[in-house]
Amino acid sequence: MKTKFMNNAKSIKNFLWWSAGIVPSVLEKCPTEQGKYTATGIIMVAIATLASVSFSFFLAETFAILPIFAFLGGIAWGFGLIFNLDRLLLTAFRKGEKNRLAIAQRFALTIALSLIISEPLLLFFFRTEIELEMITKGRTVVTDARNEVTARFQIEFDLLQKSNNDTQTRLDLLKTDRDKKEKAVIEETDGISGSGKSGFGIAAKQKLTAFNEANAKLKEYKVESAELLNQNNLRLTEIRTEIESETKLTIKAKDQAKGMLARHEALFAIIKRDLGAALIYLPLFFGLLFLETFPLSLKVFGKKGVYDEMLEAEETKQIAEIQERNNFEKTNLARSRKLQNAIADRLLQELSNGNLANITDENERKTAEVLQTEALKMTEKQSFMRVADLIGAEQFGQEVTFEVIGNTDFQFLLQLPKNSEKMLSLKTIRGDISKIAKLIEAKLGEKVHLLKAFSSKMSEISASLPLLAQLENDGKILLQFETRGET
Repeated sequence: MKTKFMNNAKSIKNFLWWSAGIVPSVLEKCPTEQGKYTATGIIMVAIATLASVSFSFFLAETFAILPIFAFLGGIAWGFGLIFNLDRLLLTAFRKGEKNRLAIAQRFALTIALSLIISEPLLLFFFRTEIELEMITKGRTVVTDARNEVTARFQIEFDLLQKSNNDTQTRLDLLKTDRDKKEKAVIEETDGISGSGKSGFGIAAKQKLTAFNEANAKLKEYKVESAELLNQNNLRLTEIRTEIESETKLTIKAKDQAKGMLARHEALFAIIKRDLGAALIYLPLFFGLLFLETFPLSLKVFGKKGVYDEMLEAEETKQIAEIQERNNFEKTNLARSRKLQNAIADRLLQELSNGNLANITDENERKTAEVLQTEALKMTEKQSFMRVADLIGAEQFGQEVTFEVIGNTDFQFLLQLPKNSEKMLSLKTIRGDISKIAKLIEAKLGEKVHLLKAFSSKMSEISASLPLLAQLENDGKILLQFETRGET
């Protein structure tokens, strides 16, 4: 059990050293520096973990994906990218490096990574305050949007309201006048006022006439104003609906604007307004920045230690071994080439003297036979080209004549393609010879094939060598065919 625990502890320790960009086999020999690089490895793992949490929060808040996918994306970002980038920055630097531009580039990349990691984390730390700020700001935005839309329709709205109020006032006046005259008629007939006599006398009739006129005016104006009031109320309803519609669009946009940028703006609004929030934000920000840049700062600005000396010695030793191995391989290659040249010279000497039988070694004999075959091929090719050059000045025109031996009726003229004379052979014109054979077969009623070809002086023509070089000046070819049944 103890042995297993020790093995696990050693594996974890080696992983932390490897995370710090250290060669574990070299650091094993430097016990005084193991603690420093173990701590550096822990910081590297902590940075990768924070990067994973940060990116998981970013994915969840920005894209509203499932937590499991946000977690997997965070792991891929933190340990797949950030961890390896940080480790690459450490392993690529060597103590004593004086290229300031390269060092500045490494720190610029490290600071950029720190900002990428820290921003989502800080937004997560202040998430409650940010939510409250966003709600407050959202209300203000909605109110401002409503006021803006209302202001756009305010003049028309007020005119419609005034028109309705004026119409209603006129209706009220007409109704009051009618009611007053109705009351006068009642009082006159009851003898309460007026003439003081009850009954429907002359005074009552006069007052009734006045009442009827007032009532008629009221009814007439009600009819006239009803359409106007209806139109005005319809338009007022449309205006209110439009105001509400545009306000709802603003509310919807506000609800959707909950990404990283909106949260970032809300956080900085809090910091500008509240000094206490700034006193919390700044230490956290610079703490995360220091954590991200610490491993590289330690590597660049730290003193050269025992590990660095031993690593340089190990690298120098490996370089020397590689150079020694390369020199050894070069020496062996030179010796091998020298031996190959000696064997080749000896084999060529034996071949040129025709003493192939003197080569007793089986492998050397096979090599000699290959050389001999290749030499014969090259000789044949060179001979072919030499003969083709010699016949370049011959004047055969651009045609050759075919005659069939034993069948003087068969005589054919072949027009040669331009610039084809040098490469022409019996093999290249076998299609034309096949056509001649078919004509003979049609006449004889038997299958025939070409046996031999001769020049006009009966010199046999080789099938593979240039054709025109083998002909006489008359450019004539004599073809000898035989039937398939002959032997």
